[in-house]
Amino acid sequence: MSLKDLVTGDAALRGVERATLGQLLAYTEGRPIQRVVPIIYGIASELDIDPAFAVAEAILESGWGTSNFACTRHNWYGYQAYYEDSTQARHFATDEEGIRAALQAMAENYFAPGGTYFADGAGATLKGWARHWIDGGPENWQRGVRTLARIMREIANAPDSE
Repeated sequence: MSLKDLVTGDAALRGVERATLGQLLAYTEGRPIQRVVPIIYGIASELDIDPAFAVAEAILESGWGTSNFACTRHNWYGYQAYYEDSTQARHFATDEEGIRAALQAMAENYFAPGGTYFADGAGATLKGWARHWIDGGPENWQRGVRTLARIMREIANAPDSE
């Protein structure tokens, strides 16, 4: 898939690479999240997850790397944080450990046929991800998909800094 392909709700999240590491670094320049972008890129690529999606999701979940979970728990995705008691969010020893755990769970549970949250019909797409990731019904799914798609387009259109 070309880096310039339109990112929509039907955009595949596995088997594609919409952005280079240089584009991801350029897009996050000056933000706290930039320091973990190479880790996200490497693990996402290894797990066959679109790195642009992996970074976009981390941006949303960590507030560009400013969240308490990211800063103190190495938890860039709010992994195992629940609305009922967000203080229970998982703590990881390193950024790499936290990123790997979250992306591995996504790959196995959301993006693989037979995974617990694999959305039949939508599969490993933004719409499929949103069916389980975003609380509050279809209107919030659409807003979440639009937000992720916008960030992914901005990343893919960033200059390549490498």
